[in-house]
Amino acid sequence: MTAHYLTIRATKPVQFASCGRVETSRPFRHPTRTLDSYVLLIGIQGTLEIQQENQVYALTKGKTLLLKKGVQHIGFSHSLSPLSYYWFHFYLEDERASYISIDHEKEQLASMIQEPSSQTFSPTIYIPTYSKPPSIERLNILFNQLLDLSQAGAHAYLAASYLMTSLLIELSNQTIDSYRQKKRPLDHELVHIIEWIRVNADREQSVQGIAEHFHYNPNYLSRQFKSKIGMSLQRYINLVKITKAKDLLSSTRKSIREISLSIGIEDEKYFMRLFKKTEGMTPSEFRKAFYRIRLTELGSVLEDKHLE
Repeated sequence: MTAHYLTIRATKPVQFASCGRVETSRPFRHPTRTLDSYVLLIGIQGTLEIQQENQVYALTKGKTLLLKKGVQHIGFSHSLSPLSYYWFHFYLEDERASYISIDHEKEQLASMIQEPSSQTFSPTIYIPTYSKPPSIERLNILFNQLLDLSQAGAHAYLAASYLMTSLLIELSNQTIDSYRQKKRPLDHELVHIIEWIRVNADREQSVQGIAEHFHYNPNYLSRQFKSKIGMSLQRYINLVKITKAKDLLSSTRKSIREISLSIGIEDEKYFMRLFKKTEGMTPSEFRKAFYRIRLTELGSVLEDKHLE
């Protein structure tokens, strides 16, 4: 049976090797190789098909794929549209890593949920072979920080190892949270509202408008949301929009005005005030952290054996 999760004892950081972003408008087929490192890919645009352990995975926008150490992976077909994805290599001692099946992973996560104290002190993180994290923007933001940090000087590799471990922990936490929600499901309609807010983050949104759309009294909906989610509906709307804005700030060259419009906020000054209130810095100050972002063109991909 194929093991679907890599478990890591995160008592110390994994070892950073390299990272980058592939972006090409030409047909691209991933090379066939077997590596002595692990590789995590995050889809941005287009489709990259890779075969691993007799299974074909389609890396598309918002999905992650783990290429396993010591296991051959094969480019299954050429991409037929503009392709873009993040990649990073990391090393991990064999004694700190193991693969488990979905059933075994569910048993371990169920145990963690039943005993809350184990979640606080557990050194184990879970990395799915193939997944679609519910908050991919958080991973994208961390990845762009990693791209920037990896080129930042003498201690870049040490700092990158810690940040890369943080990214893996974030992916693990989203995996655990998704399982927790399945075991303790929210009201179906509330789940629908949360997904609607996320999908429509580029539109103007308000508590009043959402309540009208779903035929609720605004005050009743706000109380239910606060009770079930632990934060106000307005705060959740702002959180989704600011997270999307941070992703755009770190990964594109769009202007502040364009980003404000991209998250459904017409008033650019209001967007800047909201961003600073939420993040403690202006959008421009946040963007400055990512000025060394590197794009890997297709030619470089074929020349550098480390690039994924």
